[in-house]
Amino acid sequence: MPSPRWNNITKVIVTTALVIFVILVVVAFRVMIPPTIVAFLFAFILGYPVNWIQRQTGWARGPAVAALYLILLLLVVLMPVLVLPRASNLFTSLQQTLESLIGSLQTAMIPIGHQTIPADQLLQPLSDALQNILSVATTNSWSIFRGVTTGVLTVVYVMVLNFWLLKDFYKLQRLLFEQIPVDYQEDVRRLAQEIIQIWEGFLRGQMVLALVVGVITWIPLAIVGMANAGGLALLAGVMELLPTVGPGISGTIGVLVALFQGSTWLPLSNVTFALLVLAIYAVIAQVESVYLIPRLVGGRVKLHPAVAFVCVIGGALVFGALGVLVATPVVASTRTIIAYLYRKLLDRAPFEPQATLQSTVRIRGLVGGRKIEAIVFDLDGTLTEVDWRTAHFAARRLAWLGWIVPAEQRCYYTRRMMIGLEGLINFLISQLARSESPEHLERALPLFNLLRGYPPPETLTLQQGVAVTLQYLRRHYQLALVSTRDRHSIHKFLMETGLDDGIFQLVVTREDVRNLLPHSESLHLLTEQLQLNPDQILIVSDTDVNLRSGRAMGMGGVGTLCGLGQAETLRDADLLITAVPELQEWL
Repeated sequence: MPSPRWNNITKVIVTTALVIFVILVVVAFRVMIPPTIVAFLFAFILGYPVNWIQRQTGWARGPAVAALYLILLLLVVLMPVLVLPRASNLFTSLQQTLESLIGSLQTAMIPIGHQTIPADQLLQPLSDALQNILSVATTNSWSIFRGVTTGVLTVVYVMVLNFWLLKDFYKLQRLLFEQIPVDYQEDVRRLAQEIIQIWEGFLRGQMVLALVVGVITWIPLAIVGMANAGGLALLAGVMELLPTVGPGISGTIGVLVALFQGSTWLPLSNVTFALLVLAIYAVIAQVESVYLIPRLVGGRVKLHPAVAFVCVIGGALVFGALGVLVATPVVASTRTIIAYLYRKLLDRAPFEPQATLQSTVRIRGLVGGRKIEAIVFDLDGTLTEVDWRTAHFAARRLAWLGWIVPAEQRCYYTRRMMIGLEGLINFLISQLARSESPEHLERALPLFNLLRGYPPPETLTLQQGVAVTLQYLRRHYQLALVSTRDRHSIHKFLMETGLDDGIFQLVVTREDVRNLLPHSESLHLLTEQLQLNPDQILIVSDTDVNLRSGRAMGMGGVGTLCGLGQAETLRDADLLITAVPELQEWL
């Protein structure tokens, strides 16, 4: 017998208790908030190379993340040899320049009318600020030990949390999405999409912007003979990570260095040279604001400069350096959420209508929180029957292992082996197809097909109900077919099964790409020709090997149990169905 439903008073009490509990937990563990934010930021940034590794190799998420960690570890090991010496020289030179600047500020005399006043009295705040940059805090041994221990634990915490966020990001995303009421799933999807665009545009844009600004600062400063142009360019690039205030700081320091040190070769006075450097920084600032920021950051944040300035200063006062870095995207994300709530309170449409490439297509369902415009089908095992001879061979010929491994288990392990071999076999086919002796591929294909569970071309058979389902889906979506078979076999099969009358708008075969699935080349080709974003496309396959490339590109994934796939091997799919005809219930 089900438990009784809670009344309103009970719901209010439980909700209040939960809110108080969450507040107490946040207060008690507030020291873990900054490293947790850093872990999420790293997961957000490192997700791009992990997706690239998956698209290129077809590996599972875990091995792809492990490979990235290994690459980062090698970079850390090689950094003292390759990077640190040059960076150390730049920082040392910059430090000497700043020390010289501070000394000049302390001894300079500024004329005011008929009197001269020491510059250190007028510029004492700036001198103190520059001195603080160079100062190193002195602490006792216990504080040093505690600081080192805290730092090590923080690094370990960030790395471990970041690993699991990278590995299980799609699972976490799907789990959270499933908890949302159906009526609000589309709103949450659109809201999350806008917030992700803000953070993507900001973080990715800021890093590229820092690199570009550093380069375009170094070139003109080096041309005009600026002392330590490389160090000042490095400072300009780093300061770009502090939106709004960073460029002003680096520009001020650069102009002061020019004022007190002059040019190394131009026959100009220090004041004239400082004005020239000021003009260079001003031109760079204009190029940055007019061209670089709109192109690189993409206009996703869309905050007024005054608002961004207040956000950065407020973030610095409350959360320190981390607050400066994330203040702008946090405020922009908050603005997006408030705008959504405001429109809902006024009973207005919460989002602007999305422009679609094909206005006649009516979306009838969602998969994984995505509006689907096109469906890409894998052929063998998804639309056609599987050749089970390899599995049956394992069940019969290895019967002598029955007392250790039952027949059912032998079939299970054989299917797992066939799934695991698919990516390797497709790689070998790609290499043989590009070789100068294509006859080697023709001789090896029967064995390759047997190991993958692919029937011979002449025995390909559609699964029950697939033809009717495809006829239905073509009225609502663009359909595409991707296969590792040759074009002639696919064309003959479509002719014999009556699927050649335009059901598939696009068919990608072995001859159309250099690298077969799970390499993402065929999916990139389909995305370009369909003229859709990856999140508008659904890939349907019976093995997770093919779904991985789709997930790495941002596509939705549907796993079918009618081929080699099993529930546990397809657990990362957005939707799991027993056969393709079930798609009608969801779409």
